[in-house]
Amino acid sequence: MTDLLHRFAASEIKAAVAERYGQVANAPSAKFNFPVGRMFAESVGYDPVKLDQLPRGAWESFTGAGNPQPYVALQPGETLLDLGCGAGLDLCLYAERIGPSGKLYGLDLSQPMLDKAGANLRAAGIRNVEWLHASADAIPLPDDSIDIVTANGIYNLSPDKDAVMREVARVLRPGGRTVFAEIVLAAELPGEVRQAIDDWFRCIGGALLEEDFLSHLQASGLVHPEVLWLGRNARTGHELARCAVIRAEKSA
Repeated sequence: MTDLLHRFAASEIKAAVAERYGQVANAPSAKFNFPVGRMFAESVGYDPVKLDQLPRGAWESFTGAGNPQPYVALQPGETLLDLGCGAGLDLCLYAERIGPSGKLYGLDLSQPMLDKAGANLRAAGIRNVEWLHASADAIPLPDDSIDIVTANGIYNLSPDKDAVMREVARVLRPGGRTVFAEIVLAAELPGEVRQAIDDWFRCIGGALLEEDFLSHLQASGLVHPEVLWLGRNARTGHELARCAVIRAEKSA
């Protein structure tokens, strides 16, 4: 348990997260202590040609941990859930690959982000999407209903990461998989870095060691966890932070 979780209740952290990311949705050009917007998206590998084809709102509030897009192998007709979908950039790109016969779900704790994502996907002509205003540790979907769960920086914002992982395992169909980008640590952080709520928004205050993250996935019922990519970007400001793209599966 981090020092921050000793000082704040989980409900307080969730409320602070929803409020801060609501601000990102409503005023993306404001100053935040984490990168926001198109420049950051391009720096982690999002194709500027693709971004040009999307509504501005899809990328101006982008706040991911990295770029899971190259690693999320999708098939037409699959069902996908994006946890912490934000303003919908990743969903817009996933929609191209699953096609109109597939189904998208976007979940976010921030209603302003969901409202913005809905407007962005409608503007992009994407209709096969359903929005879930909920916490990632209580996903309002049935068991065994999703082919792939994706995320881009949601675990570090979640006070109970194990609960999120258990929910991912629950909603995945047997043989389904999760692929996501997340901040992990190369070594334990000093205690003082975990004491301020601003460190939580930087995806540092709630970060896990890389090996611990994989162990927690296994303990939550997800098998074959592996790091597909590991590197640094503008979100990994602390010297011990890394961005990892991680994959795990649900047993068939």
